[in-house]
Amino acid sequence: MTYRPDERDGGLAAIFAHPDDESFAAAGTLAMAHDAGRTVRLLLLTRGEAGNPERTPDLDLADLREEEMRCAAGHIGMDEVTVADHPDGRLADVPFETLVDEIAAWLADRRPNAVITFGAHGVTNDPDHVVVGAATRWAVERLAESGIAPNAVYVISPVLWPGERRFDLSPEEGAASHRIDITAVAGRKLAALACHASQPDVADEIATLRAAIDADGVLYEGYTRVRPTVPLARPTFYAAID
Repeated sequence: MTYRPDERDGGLAAIFAHPDDESFAAAGTLAMAHDAGRTVRLLLLTRGEAGNPERTPDLDLADLREEEMRCAAGHIGMDEVTVADHPDGRLADVPFETLVDEIAAWLADRRPNAVITFGAHGVTNDPDHVVVGAATRWAVERLAESGIAPNAVYVISPVLWPGERRFDLSPEEGAASHRIDITAVAGRKLAALACHASQPDVADEIATLRAAIDADGVLYEGYTRVRPTVPLARPTFYAAID
């Protein structure tokens, strides 16, 4: 299902696996891109129907999570949300070439300037995260052969997220090249997360973010640019994704 109010090209695209990935990982950056006048798009490869404690498909839950996604998109300022219907929790069962084909076609139609996706470990080692990140990067390389690839690809680097994190990160996920100060849109990130109320980890994330704001007065989202690669920024970070 696609919610696409216009036909503008360019801008910033995010490609993830599940409804709520965008709010946990990149809501602040996407909101800031929208406020800067860029077209902001999201492609999700599943409807999130297995996002329950049993991890079993539930079509009513899928419908609910799409509604939650529309709510979050409104707070973030999405120009377009596309939700594919591949099996939640079983993206690895889908032929990899099929996913690459679909992502490449989606990107070729929209021509974003930059893409955000998951890195090699998918932040949390969720298999769907890993697959969507790999398929996106293969799709970009395919488009590069035709001269229509996005200018840059960024992967989520959670090392700048607040709270205690014990993720098994890949090297690229553990060393952010870009630090985005999202403090000005922190309220919208919190509101987007709150939309995903069906997911039990959302409340903890909101509490963590609020505690960080109270303690430090600042929030960041982190990314590593993986195409084209850049030296790690020291001692300061680049300030925007273009």
